[in-house]
Amino acid sequence: MGCLRENGFLSIRELAECNRLPSEERYQRGAVAVLECCQDIPCNPCEDACPFGAIRVGKPITNLPVLDEDKCTGCGTCIAHCSGLAIFVVNKVYNELEATVSFPFEYLPLPAKGQVVDAVDRSGRTVCKGTVVRIVDTKKNDHTPVVTVAVPREYADEVRSIRRLTAQEETKPLLEYVYESGDPDDILICRCEEVTVGTVRRAIAAGASSVTDVKRMTRAGMGLCQGRTCGRLIARILSGELRKKPQEVKEDSARPPMKPISLSAFLEK
Repeated sequence: MGCLRENGFLSIRELAECNRLPSEERYQRGAVAVLECCQDIPCNPCEDACPFGAIRVGKPITNLPVLDEDKCTGCGTCIAHCSGLAIFVVNKVYNELEATVSFPFEYLPLPAKGQVVDAVDRSGRTVCKGTVVRIVDTKKNDHTPVVTVAVPREYADEVRSIRRLTAQEETKPLLEYVYESGDPDDILICRCEEVTVGTVRRAIAAGASSVTDVKRMTRAGMGLCQGRTCGRLIARILSGELRKKPQEVKEDSARPPMKPISLSAFLEK
């Protein structure tokens, strides 16, 4: 079973309860990877990516990754290789007042080194200002730039990204999102498949009347989270566009992910 997600994403309390956080002693030794992966799905690129063998998934491949704190150097190689964009590197001893947080950032335009940006938490809510320290966008990262920002040390456990530089101020954080007819089309609803409010609206105009219909027409909910995050948001849009009560909107019939297996698995029987 994966970790509890009361709001569609892991809170700091849930991360602690699921043993997803490094120890405070390790934080005091410098930069360290934070594996906020919570889904029991077949996935292990982080294990192969770490040059120091600090991340272990093992068998079965649906295990949650485990960090060896002593082997982790905080290099950040694992960040861009995580398919679920769920790995961060946090340095709580960057200087006397600030910590740094490194995270994947697959949006354009990219910020510039030294730029002051709005740092956001896991729900997308702006919590403080941050200063861009470094941007790594190499070919090895395969179109997943890694951005590092310096923020006040007290926000090190909260900050996990920055506001998109082209995002409009009225964009609502995930935790508080309630659909309104005047919402901009570019609000991102499904992060895994990058489906926006506008795309969902067009699917509804074309005849979609349920979360499953929208999924089939737009791929929203087909990503790694399997609709755990966007399913409820899509239901809210359907409720608003179709003028239905939320409970009248048919939910998606989620299926557990399947994985391919090798022929050798049959030969061993």
